[in-house]
Amino acid sequence: MKTTSTSVSEKIFNFVFIFLSSAGLGYALVNHFMLGNPQKEFLIVMICLFVASMAAWQRRRFTK
Repeated sequence: MKTTSTSVSEKIFNFVFIFLSSAGLGYALVNHFMLGNPQKEFLIVMICLFVASMAAWQRRRFTK
């Protein structure tokens, strides 16, 4: 059984990771489509990080 502090630290880590990956994904999308400076590698990496962070968050939500 997990302690309360571990649960709180996991929630904070998940929130920070999702926030940073969504900010990076937003920057990559704006840079790619609006500014006309495509960086496909950066866009792919940010998409993968965003999907991984959302999957980790969903997995934690449904394994309770």
